[in-house]
Amino acid sequence: MSHRRRGAVRPWLAVCLTAAAAVAATHGSVGFGDEPSGVFRSDETRRAVAYQFTAEDERLLDEVQRGCFNYLWNEVGWPSGFAKDRRTASVASLAGVGFQLSALPIAVERGWISRAQGEAWALRILRTLRERTDIRREGIYFHFVQADSGGFYPPFKNEASTVDHSLLLAGVMPAAVYFGGETARLVDEIAQESNWRAFIKPDDGFLSMGWWPADNKSVDGPGELIPRTWHVASDEERIIYFLAAGGENPEFALPPKDYFRLERQFREHEGQPPFIASPTGTPFTYCFSHCWINYRALGADDPQKFGVEAPRVDWFENSRRALVVHRARCIEMAGRYKTFAADRWGVSPCMGFENGRENYLVPETKPSLFDKDEWQDGTVAPYAAGSAIMFMPEESVAALRAYRELQNDLGAPLVWRDPSHGGYAFADSFNLDQNKACDDNVSIDVGPMILAIENARTGLVWELFMKHPLAKRAVERLKLEPLKK
Repeated sequence: MSHRRRGAVRPWLAVCLTAAAAVAATHGSVGFGDEPSGVFRSDETRRAVAYQFTAEDERLLDEVQRGCFNYLWNEVGWPSGFAKDRRTASVASLAGVGFQLSALPIAVERGWISRAQGEAWALRILRTLRERTDIRREGIYFHFVQADSGGFYPPFKNEASTVDHSLLLAGVMPAAVYFGGETARLVDEIAQESNWRAFIKPDDGFLSMGWWPADNKSVDGPGELIPRTWHVASDEERIIYFLAAGGENPEFALPPKDYFRLERQFREHEGQPPFIASPTGTPFTYCFSHCWINYRALGADDPQKFGVEAPRVDWFENSRRALVVHRARCIEMAGRYKTFAADRWGVSPCMGFENGRENYLVPETKPSLFDKDEWQDGTVAPYAAGSAIMFMPEESVAALRAYRELQNDLGAPLVWRDPSHGGYAFADSFNLDQNKACDDNVSIDVGPMILAIENARTGLVWELFMKHPLAKRAVERLKLEPLKK
């Protein structure tokens, strides 16, 4: 499930997309100045890549990853095996299931489960996905499904979702490479049936966000494409178009040029290096695609090879720049919100408290395409800094350690939920002004955190994903080249 596309925030998204278009029309593709030539690997980022975790760091990261996996292993529907969208929910987000499947090789390698257990769980999930023909349209899977059966969930406005399908497909690819056999065959079926062209909006040629069935249930009946499209070069969009470019069936795959047509708009903050900004400016919009695509090993891409006039971008460098700025902005706001400090930062969509009631919070932070600050009272989501570890290992570990050590007024852990006792590492969010932690968890919060930490430690998920034939085709067709030493 995409954070920008949860059912509860669709009206917000429509308004923001209109605002973003107005900002773009006023300011163009630059952060109010001359456009840089591109984004290229810096010495600062090279040093971050070379960072070595201490033994104490490794122990902490072991605990955090184990807690994330505890959620993906225990909070599931039965008999599907799908990870629940939230701990308290009866639905599964198929994007969350993608993260769940990528976590299985991590769990095997770290000795939390056996290889046989991991493969059996992957097959349970994949067989359910393939047997349920009522949750996909033109091979594109639906956003939410029932966690137990994997079927339609009528209370929601159902949709075949191009981004949730992409996060599912990206997530199953490492499992296919790792387990092989029937797992790989079932994943091949999902990839081969993904008809991306069926979701193209003819007016601008971009992918629609999805398809709505007219009766909210029949995948084979009438319906309509969602009017809004994926057209900005943010993390969700890039994973979508990367996978669509690598499709095996030429009748279903998208031309690689479409990846480079995504709008690249620069923003900057107080003398920091400029970067291609996302709509909301929050960390997940700079981390999701990096959970799988190994941009760390790739140099700046080149839109001009496809006849597109746009700046070249090293996307690993770009995300690091954006996240450094995000942390700095949180620290700047420490005078207003007690939660923020040098080792307490990261606002991203999460469960939290609004007007005293638990709710799903959707923050925004400048600089961004929406050009708006919505700090949600300074609520911090631990997975934000946790997912940023691929780019900012030292700062991220410091933040995770600080979250672990926070205590409430009674001296008990405020945010930490001990994995050795079955806990899920962190509550989904916390707020020191409210003196509360939201004791819930979300699959697409724990999911990116476990994958990002593993990539920062060993590169395992990157290695597996990039070995998949679909990823190899995408890299070749997009003419992405290794980073020069």
